[in-house]
Amino acid sequence: MPILILTVALLLSPVLPQARNADSYEKFLQEARAEFQPRAIRLSEEYKLGNYSWYLDQGTRKLTFSKDGVTKVIADAQIVGSYSTYSHTWMWSWANTSIDEGMKKDMGKVKEYGERRGYKELITAKWECDEDYASTMTAAAGYLLKSKGAYRGPIEDGYVYILITDIRWADDKADLARP
Repeated sequence: MPILILTVALLLSPVLPQARNADSYEKFLQEARAEFQPRAIRLSEEYKLGNYSWYLDQGTRKLTFSKDGVTKVIADAQIVGSYSTYSHTWMWSWANTSIDEGMKKDMGKVKEYGERRGYKELITAKWECDEDYASTMTAAAGYLLKSKGAYRGPIEDGYVYILITDIRWADDKADLARP
């Protein structure tokens, strides 16, 4: 009987760390969403980002928000990844060769965190998910990198998810009553 118990325990041992890892991953994602999403919402509301058109310059790493051709808000940015509404897939920026290295330099830290903990979705370049889960990946990156907020911009085949690391009014005035 002891041999049978030991055999069963040895056979199950690879499964047990994965189950604990899944619990750990879900707890991490819950913590990331709970901490990052309210911060991102506050930033978007404070700067009224939804009221402006946006432009991302990969060369300068600046995300600008404009109205009627006038820049209103300037943000330092990092691209987290993109979501395709055609293939329903998420792709991390670190895996996307069309993104300048400077626009994704901090995403390596997210990947390293996933490697240390065995979190598959943080280390897999591209995989199927829904839009909500793409937002969750952005929250996870924003949480780990302590970003001020995030922006989801429409692109031809879906959305690009961008972390905002710093932000200011274009004229440096903190006039919160702007349109």
